[in-house]
Amino acid sequence: MSLHFDFHLHTSRYSGDSQMEPYRLIRRAVKAGLQGVVITEHHRVWPQDELNELIAEADVPGFMLLSGFEYTSRRGDILIYGLNQNQCATFVPGELEPAEAVARATDWGAACIAAHPTRQGLGFDERIFDLPLSGIEVQSCNLNTNEQRLGFKLAEQLGVPMTASSDAHRIEDVGKYATEITAPVSNMTTFVEAIKQGQFRLPTATTS
Repeated sequence: MSLHFDFHLHTSRYSGDSQMEPYRLIRRAVKAGLQGVVITEHHRVWPQDELNELIAEADVPGFMLLSGFEYTSRRGDILIYGLNQNQCATFVPGELEPAEAVARATDWGAACIAAHPTRQGLGFDERIFDLPLSGIEVQSCNLNTNEQRLGFKLAEQLGVPMTASSDAHRIEDVGKYATEITAPVSNMTTFVEAIKQGQFRLPTATTS
């Protein structure tokens, strides 16, 4: 059984550019047919007790709520999963080259996905071909049709698995894009392992 996850989105609690009230997040995700979400604030990992508060308030048994973060490197944004806030705090925005950020994250056991790498003005340069990434985000609400097409092409050239997530900053965008995880996930450790092992795929409807 696969699990539908949206693992790139932002809330108003820790991302200043988001309008999404976190207490509405889980119910919206369930309505969108998701089994889990990973909140990826800009340079901030949610404390587990705050995630637990959202889960308790929503009262949706079995729903998986996790937190990673989005790092803005000198050239491109990187979704990083599996680190705590103390580790996250060492990633100073705009300070590290992509290779430095990915190396640091992977040394600590994290999984890294290139966020919207084909988005105009926010992309990587040719050095993305040398990054040991676990995935390439090819679809989101913030990638237009042409940028998505370029994302598919880039992922194929890199030979790296494709992901889709909403990159939602508004509640109505949650779940508009998602990725199927094909391995059991019960916490961040098993989520990271599934991503590292490539145990995920785009939903069939998005690959045509």
